[in-house]
Amino acid sequence: MQTILVLDRIIMLTLDVFPAGRHGVVDRLELAEEAMRRVAAFGLEPGCRFYLRRAAPLGGPLLLDVGATRFLLRRSLARFIVARVAV
Repeated sequence: MQTILVLDRIIMLTLDVFPAGRHGVVDRLELAEEAMRRVAAFGLEPGCRFYLRRAAPLGGPLLLDVGATRFLLRRSLARFIVARVAV
């Protein structure tokens, strides 16, 4: 899944294509149980707000802030996390 457009100007994106420098809210995690536990340990779960600080070039990792936690997320996991741009 790449991009989902929803009515009323709400745009849902997977994190691998989410714009760097924007705040977002996680809608759902489409991950296997083990991967879900790993990202939940950093606070990344449905309903949480995050800031995508930076996206490394050439398919590199994403630098995310979730609350007071800053961490790198592989794009291979990011493509299974659906979020909306926060307003």
